Amino acid sequence: MRKIFAAGLAVLMLGLAGCGKAEDKAGGALIKQAREEYASLDSARVVMTDMNTGEEAQSFTFKYDEKDTLIFSYYGKSENNEYAQYNNGLECFTYENGEVSHTTKGDTDFVRYTRKMPHPQAAEGLLIYSPENITEAKEETVPEGIKVTHVYDVQKIGAKVEEGTVTGFRAEYLFDGDGKLMYFDEITEAENNGSENTYDYRVEITEENGVSLVENTVEQFMKE
Repeated sequence: MRKIFAAGLAVLMLGLAGCGKAEDKAGGALIKQAREEYASLDSARVVMTDMNTGEEAQSFTFKYDEKDTLIFSYYGKSENNEYAQYNNGLECFTYENGEVSHTTKGDTDFVRYTRKMPHPQAAEGLLIYSPENITEAKEETVPEGIKVTHVYDVQKIGAKVEEGTVTGFRAEYLFDGDGKLMYFDEITEAENNGSENTYDYRVEITEENGVSLVENTVEQFMKE
């Protein structure tokens, strides 16, 4: 299973990691509370927006059924890749760059996700927090509420982009005055053949406990 929702379409291992045993950084308590609240949801839709273009880059929608089986759909597109997946606990459809594949329960590569074994993007790890890899941390009061900024060691987290080399990565969380997460930004700086690029993606958790139907995002490609 590929890592989805990675900053700048990068491969960031910290997004799948737990908080570890390192001492909390500034804003850590707020982020850990938000992680717990997210993991406790019955359903939600998570949207990643490219702040440079204003376009939706990736989306992940999930819902647990009455047996605590996870049903989810994902769609993401970048300059070089397009990927979609739908899994309802019995079968999984995957689309990647023009090819559709299908697996069912019982197949060796099929994975059924549940509350006890959640998909990484329906678990706490969606919200990035790896204190042992943070080099700078700041919590401050802003007009909108509370802003938490964490700068990460890109070598320790193994950050990669589709083209070039990552030179910097930070996560910026915005909470309202009551400590409720509003959104967070993943900002990646990279260098490619002498050119510097900044990838800024905003992640918003929407439709909390309000998803009634998870649509198969792969169906559109099966009809082509």
